[in-house]
Amino acid sequence: MTVETSPAGAGEPSGREVGSPGREVGSPGREVGSQGRTASGRIPEQDNPDGSRRPESGPEPGRPRVSRLPALAGRPGLLAVLTWLVATPVAVVLPSVVRADPFTVAGRALPVASGLLLVCLGGLAAAAVRRWQPTAMPALAGVSAGLASAWLALILRAALYGTPFGFGGLSGDMLRMTATATRYTVTVASADTTVPGLPSEYPPLYAWLVGRAAVLLDQPAWRLLGDAEVLFVSASVLVGFLLWRRQVGPWTALAISCVGVLAWSDPRKAYEVLALMIFIPWVLETFTRPPRSRLHWLACGLLGGLLVVLYQAWLVYAALGLVVIIGTAWRAEPDRWAYLRRLLLVAAVAAVSSAWYVLPYLWALTTGGGGQLVSDLFVSPYYLDGLLPFLERGDLPLRGLQLAGLVGSVWLIRSTWWARPLLLIAAGAFAYRLLSMVRFVLTGHTAFAHYTARLYGVVLAVAGVLTLVHAVPLLLRRLRISPPVGLAGVPLAVLLAWAVPVYSTTWMPGTSGSGSGYAAAAHAEPVPGGGYPRYAPDTGRADWFPVEPVRRAVEQVTGPDPDRVTLSVDERLFSYLPWPGYLSNDRTAAGTLSRWDERRAELRDLADQEDPAAFAAESAATAFGPIDVFVLTRDGDELIWRDLRFHRDQFDPRYWVVRDDLPGQVVVSVRR
Repeated sequence: MTVETSPAGAGEPSGREVGSPGREVGSPGREVGSQGRTASGRIPEQDNPDGSRRPESGPEPGRPRVSRLPALAGRPGLLAVLTWLVATPVAVVLPSVVRADPFTVAGRALPVASGLLLVCLGGLAAAAVRRWQPTAMPALAGVSAGLASAWLALILRAALYGTPFGFGGLSGDMLRMTATATRYTVTVASADTTVPGLPSEYPPLYAWLVGRAAVLLDQPAWRLLGDAEVLFVSASVLVGFLLWRRQVGPWTALAISCVGVLAWSDPRKAYEVLALMIFIPWVLETFTRPPRSRLHWLACGLLGGLLVVLYQAWLVYAALGLVVIIGTAWRAEPDRWAYLRRLLLVAAVAAVSSAWYVLPYLWALTTGGGGQLVSDLFVSPYYLDGLLPFLERGDLPLRGLQLAGLVGSVWLIRSTWWARPLLLIAAGAFAYRLLSMVRFVLTGHTAFAHYTARLYGVVLAVAGVLTLVHAVPLLLRRLRISPPVGLAGVPLAVLLAWAVPVYSTTWMPGTSGSGSGYAAAAHAEPVPGGGYPRYAPDTGRADWFPVEPVRRAVEQVTGPDPDRVTLSVDERLFSYLPWPGYLSNDRTAAGTLSRWDERRAELRDLADQEDPAAFAAESAATAFGPIDVFVLTRDGDELIWRDLRFHRDQFDPRYWVVRDDLPGQVVVSVRR
């Protein structure tokens, strides 16, 4: 039977060729002639019974080679990387070259026009390549993956053009992420965002990379966070394509990676997006038996360790499903002990590669008197959203794809290699959410269960792509319909053409998109010395915090680069300066090891201490160490930190240098 590869992936292998039981599919992306040879006269790539690839043989002796393509053309993954490396810098600088104000229609049109132009050019290129050089179709898929990744960089950079801040500015989670990155400009060891001497509880790699890049480039970390968001989201499509390309055809891999990012890709959480694009194919490569050879245990272990230090929550949310996946895979293995050895080796490599983060945290948790989990007491307004993502309003094509993924995973659970594990990942995450909701009702702890919708929403979208790739050719055969060659590429082109304006509207400022407010916040955040970014909106601007006057006031007493512990009424201080802090201002953002409630109790006792000498002594020796700098706001003779009120008389000049002439009613008291 002739196998013909189309841009959308129809005809690509899904384990076995539809309609030919027991016969393995040839290499995806190669058009096979009636004699079982490619157009270049080479015998197409085949799969061994164990799923590993057998290399192509050369041309038949005595038969001249019709054409010789560069070796690069047969390596779509490498082409994707090279294209991304070349196109992404162009995409990043393009908004500044054209001076595109992101709040104008012209500024918003830049990513839409460029994206649609790429889709049109890609369609024309696919038609030409299929007509004149069909063996180059996989190469075109690789170039398309690189360009799609670069376009994501363009849209996000266009949204942030004119501001040095990332999405969300310096508020909420982005305030803490920026502060963490700033902390890593002065340390390479795992560290808490604010409290000195404590290791990080949150996965540190993303902030660590930003902080160390800031040192290398001699730039403040807060200026690089937006660039990191652009880079990580852009790389997510590329990484997804590279991992999925191992088991499916290149056009299917492109569709999966694009759909995955479209289903969820909040640039504020760019590291989570990248981790999720790694996690799904990693599970299939590590724990199941895919149609082609598994990824080596060393690579799986390194990717597992990367997931732990980048964002390990996907592992936690899917844990119940992973247990079932491993159990069923072990039972089906012909050599169960070899499978067990593989899992142990993967776990060992992951443990070693993530030890710099995991071991300090576990050591501090077991030797430091335990901790207090308060971070999951925050109740998100989106806690009940996304329970069944395919029933949500809006984005009808995406919701339909997710529904198709659910139905297809159930329907194909016994006949395809991917349906069962994808269904179990989604089911495990959904079970985690249901159990956590019960716990929330009983204890008030959310366990961050609403984040699971991001996981199973993307998994169902990916399953939807694989379902269509598997089912549509089968349906056409049953109906005895022979579509024109290349027609299967139309759905992918339509999907991309639909995604371009949808994604642009979502993340450009000044639109009605769900992420538009985060983009606008990046422009509404004042810079440290005062003033606002170039295109700051007239309304919704954040108040200026006088970080530079505060820094000068403190350093006049302590000298440059103080390491004195600071209590600040505004945590933006720590986003700009790598100073140690006594306590996070937000209880539900505090790490378990910081023991927030106990530290606040110490502050309450200090606020009640009326004797200036006793106040100075007690603040220098709290149960958690000294507080050497107070950055508070003035209200008459009272100095305020959140809901606690200190009094001006507590800061006796014999013990403190007090500056109360700073802008914004800010008062700085520094221990002598």
